[in-house]
Amino acid sequence: MSVSEIREHLVCDGFLKTYTTWTWHGELLDLPRVHGAPEEVHFSMDDRLKDMIRDVGAKSFASAVFKNMSNDLETPLYPGSTNFTRLSTVLRLMNLKAMNGWTDKGFTELLQLLKDKLLEGNTLPN
Repeated sequence: MSVSEIREHLVCDGFLKTYTTWTWHGELLDLPRVHGAPEEVHFSMDDRLKDMIRDVGAKSFASAVFKNMSNDLETPLYPGSTNFTRLSTVLRLMNLKAMNGWTDKGFTELLQLLKDKLLEGNTLPN
C-alpha cells in the first residue's frame, strides 16, 4: 500500500474507532477548548510506571519482555540513584523523542552522550 493510499484511507475513513489513547505515553486527550484558544495539557509520568505496566498487562507481552520491564522498573539508573530507574529514564526519553519528532540517529547520539556523562556503572542503554 502506498503512502497516498494510506493518506486517502485516513482522510476518507478516519482512524480506528477502537484506538486506545495512551495518555501516559504523552498523547493528548481530545479536551474541549475555551473560546478556541489552544489549551496545553501536561501529564506527569512520575509514580505512574507501575500503573502503565499493569494497564498494558503481562498478557500483551512475552513473559521475557514483561520480566525485563519489571526488572528495569527496580534497577537504579546508576549506583546510589534514588530518583531515576532504568525504565523511568528510558520512558521519559522516549516520550521526549516522540513529542519533539527527534530522529532515531539524533536520539541514539543523545543516549550515547548521556551514557558517557552519567556516573560509572550506569544502566542507561546505548
